[in-house]
Amino acid sequence: MKAKALALVSLLLVVAVFSSPLLIPIVEGQEVSDVKVLILITDGFGWNYFDAREILESWGVNVTTISHSVDTDVPSCYNKDPRGSIADLLLNSVEFDIVTQFDALYVPSGGQWTSLIASSTVLNFIEYAHEQGLIIGTTCIGNRVIADSNEIVNGSSVVYYSFGFTSDHMTDAGATLRYGLEAVTDNRIITGAAGGGFPSGFIYAPTSEICAAMVREALGYSYVEQAGVLPLIGESGTSFNISADITELDSELGDLFSVNINITEVHARIYTKDNRTLVETVELTDADEDMVYTGSFTGTIDGEYVIDIEVEDTNSTLEIERESASFTVGIETEVGMDPLMLGGIEMGGLLIVIVAVFVLKKR
Repeated sequence: MKAKALALVSLLLVVAVFSSPLLIPIVEGQEVSDVKVLILITDGFGWNYFDAREILESWGVNVTTISHSVDTDVPSCYNKDPRGSIADLLLNSVEFDIVTQFDALYVPSGGQWTSLIASSTVLNFIEYAHEQGLIIGTTCIGNRVIADSNEIVNGSSVVYYSFGFTSDHMTDAGATLRYGLEAVTDNRIITGAAGGGFPSGFIYAPTSEICAAMVREALGYSYVEQAGVLPLIGESGTSFNISADITELDSELGDLFSVNINITEVHARIYTKDNRTLVETVELTDADEDMVYTGSFTGTIDGEYVIDIEVEDTNSTLEIERESASFTVGIETEVGMDPLMLGGIEMGGLLIVIVAVFVLKKR
């Protein structure tokens, strides 16, 4: 009888630990048609707005326009023929929490930037959207607007763009400039480079790249499937081997792009864990052409480190997957247990005790 009870208890332990809903969270996948983008404009908005809206809607994305204007009839860029837009919402007529209905907030280019950065309401609205977890996308001089938005770019990498002293404002706000790229995705902030200058830069702006990045981020897709480092702990002088499984996302998002997108470069950027000070950038290569990129780093200073994996593609767009792996040099650390795992085990243990008592009473 004792053996039967013990066997039952053991079986319940396995079931409780490995089937607990706490340990296996269910994520419901979104379709492109579920993605909702809010575009912020005001008087003098650039024609990049029309391109972005057309691209997103052609993919099935839901697009809503919100304007910081006196009415919904909003005039477009003053250096081109009039081409107004009817805004769906007015910023001064809604509560900020309306952003929770959307996945992303996009700020297009255009002369509107001077009005947008002059408005504390606009800057606070963008900051609030970022705090609520929205993806923030911009291109061209739209970058200046988020550069001034209460330092939401602090600690993030952004594309280099100089007009309007944007790069200076970005660095003052704590951002890291990345050169020679069309677009950069980091920390749910997506920035796009210049279009091509006055008066038709919108034609050459990386609008489709920005839109694709916003949709990809909203759907939760990443070039980085998984990453790891071995060993996890080593003394000073240890060589840590970094690996990253990379996908080109053709099967998931191929229909969104008019051209094939291939991976061109993969890097691991190593930071100190406590204050994210950049220690070294390691190029990862795919010697076997199996989409597993590898490289190594020699740890010389004791401490805990995290690894960002950065993937650049043939569209000169860069995606950064933060803290994909971590390791420790020279410090003995206790191996902690994941809180969800611990919670599942505790719940399973409680159930086991109850059942065990019941079984023993039945003897």
